[in-house]
Amino acid sequence: NGRTWALDSAASLSTSASQNNYLTGVSCVSTSFCVAVGYNVSSTAIQNLLLTWNGSTWTLDSSASLSPSGSLHIHLNGVSCASAIFCVAAGTYNNGTASSQNLLLTWNGSTWTLDSAASLSPSASSTNDLTGVSCVSASFCVAAGYYNTSTAAQNLVLSYAVAPTPRPAAKQGYWFAARDGGIFSFNAPFFGSMGGKHLNAPIVGMASTPDGKGYWEVASDGGIFSFGDAKFYGSVGNKHLNAPIVGMAADPATGGYWFVARDGGIFSFNAPFYGSMGGKHVNAPIVGIAATPDGKGYWEVASDGGIFSFGDAKFYGSMGNKHLNAPIVGMATDPATGGYWFVASDGGIFSFNAPFYGSMGGRHLNAPIVGMASTLDGKGYWFVARDGGIFSFGDARFYGSVGGKHLNAPVIGMAAA
Repeated sequence: NGRTWALDSAASLSTSASQNNYLTGVSCVSTSFCVAVGYNVSSTAIQNLLLTWNGSTWTLDSSASLSPSGSLHIHLNGVSCASAIFCVAAGTYNNGTASSQNLLLTWNGSTWTLDSAASLSPSASSTNDLTGVSCVSASFCVAAGYYNTSTAAQNLVLSYAVAPTPRPAAKQGYWFAARDGGIFSFNAPFFGSMGGKHLNAPIVGMASTPDGKGYWEVASDGGIFSFGDAKFYGSVGNKHLNAPIVGMAADPATGGYWFVARDGGIFSFNAPFYGSMGGKHVNAPIVGIAATPDGKGYWEVASDGGIFSFGDAKFYGSMGNKHLNAPIVGMATDPATGGYWFVASDGGIFSFNAPFYGSMGGRHLNAPIVGMASTLDGKGYWFVARDGGIFSFGDARFYGSVGGKHLNAPVIGMAAA
């Protein structure tokens, strides 16, 4: 748990309490996804053993029975997961002959599949055994073990590589929200807005639903407005706040949302509360919030570039206590790396465990930047200015803006479709 080791209840999980069960390898890609592999021994055969972890419990996986046809003795020695939708488990099997052969299973996010590489070996007539595997992505893995010759055992290495294909530019669009609740859609559906309607307080932020079929607008008093499939889970409108709301983020796991206040207070609606800076000293006001890709945590960012991490949100660095040419006005999460970007009002970008694709820092802007959003694959991002001007970097496409057009109220933020 970050401090101590504890005996896990999964120790009792097995195919049969009367059989010998052995776990020989484990791989975790997050606090909510792990795979443990091994084997169990009965009076007649040795079989695969697979356990999966979902963040709260271990489950015995039915895929434990996967093996080449006719196999009597099969066992897994190691596993490596590059993500929650790509794992490789390696081991050996024997179908009653004198020689065991390689065994490889691959996981695609829903099922395990027997891999054809099981037949790869220097010699099919000799014993082959894979004892470990490591995957850095879905396109590159290495499995290692040994094989026997007539005189000695020798190293065995299998490598799996897929040549990367050119990545097409992201085709997703974006929305802008204005201070009066007006919404501007670009290559994204329009689900409605508060433009032209009475508001008790100005709009200060917006967020899209995880499936992109709706969005919310949040006001400085904590009032929330839902459009499309965005559900209303509650608000703090008409309630006393110690500080005004400055932004919001959607929970990708539950479909709920968080509000963040200027003093760092967090308000959770159908989303877990992981902590806040409310009631604590901050050197500069909070200006934004972003959720981790799995929704198990979030960050708060201050105008001086200070960052505050909660839940499984990792701290990768900040600009706190450093000189800034302009204040930070927003942030976005990199869904590929789990890192984050900050954007300043002059268009400067600060990257932390996230690629730098360019910025507007040091360039002339007709209006200050007020927010940013990242593409779904994390290979690009947009900035939006108060006048509705848009700036695209990486694979983020430009689909239009309202820069240079008359607006009834200034733009305050954006969300990716």
